[in-house]
Amino acid sequence: MATKGSLISSIKREEKICDLADHELKNKCKFFEEKYNLSSNEFHNLFQKGEMGDEEDFFEWKALIDGIREWKKTKECLKELIK
Repeated sequence: MATKGSLISSIKREEKICDLADHELKNKCKFFEEKYNLSSNEFHNLFQKGEMGDEEDFFEWKALIDGIREWKKTKECLKELIK
């Protein structure tokens, strides 16, 4: 049977995985930010308005941004578990 300490340790490990994923996805976004001279936030706003076009890069960039947001939500949920 798992102890409270081991569960907290497991949750903290998962938080580190979230941080690593976030870091990796942000690094990938930097490639597109430099290529298109836009911040990811600027790009996302333009993409949502339909002002960026249908290039494959844009869909990949959007997926990276969505991934960052999902990992952030996951980490927030994990933090709630050990409050």
